[in-house]
Amino acid sequence: MKKARAAISLIVGHMLELARRCGWLVVIPLLRARARRRLGSLQAGAATIVTVNWNSWSHLAVLIDLVTRRSPPGTRIVVVDNGSEDARSHRPRDENVRTVLLPLNMGHDFALDLGVLLSETEYVVTLDVDAFPVHGRWLEELEGALGDGAEVAGARLNREYVHPCCWAMRTARFVEQGHSFRSNYRPREEGRDASGDVGEEISLREAPAVKFYDVTSQRGPGDVGTVFGDLVYHNFYATRFSATEGGTLDGVVAADDPARAWEEALARYAGPDRD
Repeated sequence: MKKARAAISLIVGHMLELARRCGWLVVIPLLRARARRRLGSLQAGAATIVTVNWNSWSHLAVLIDLVTRRSPPGTRIVVVDNGSEDARSHRPRDENVRTVLLPLNMGHDFALDLGVLLSETEYVVTLDVDAFPVHGRWLEELEGALGDGAEVAGARLNREYVHPCCWAMRTARFVEQGHSFRSNYRPREEGRDASGDVGEEISLREAPAVKFYDVTSQRGPGDVGTVFGDLVYHNFYATRFSATEGGTLDGVVAADDPARAWEEALARYAGPDRD
């Protein structure tokens, strides 16, 4: 029985890897070509918020609610669902929310590329599903940074790149420059820092035309609950524990820390809209 399960797991893994390769080789290039043809019809001054969901329905509901409340009327939201369980029954029904249901988990980077390339507005902003704006000026500030000369703007946590938990760019720039969130991650080694995280290459290619919003407050341990530029809150571990059976992550964050930090953040930031 164990051998059979191992064989099935191996086959499923190979099929998933094949699907991902086909996605990058076929789907993304086709969407990029379509997006290039539609650049002339992008809605001027408007923004699309792109997020990726994987079995994080409660966090997604908060994101949709607060983005809708704290953004200009008609701001669009694209949710790319990475093969979640019961995705259709949880599908958002808001008229300004477009949901793309992927049949399997194609990876965060692939889903972000897909969502951005589907955007039909002048600006596109990515938010992690466990992130949300803390006030009603957040989108104005991000767009203002792009208007002041930055090509990409958003959250900086450690290395010199805008983290996709809060990332903004003109849609046309993303398409015309052939940008991609595709990860080529290399872990830290002796004498060399980590590199190639999701979206990292975009900032490196656009430097120095990058506007960083640094950490303005943080609830530990680690980065479990972080606010960037007094614009956006992000819980870095809210979804990570769903993909592991470990009791701690990064040596300091316990399994119950993210939930406590999330509830504290909702109590502090998700109440009546703040000017």
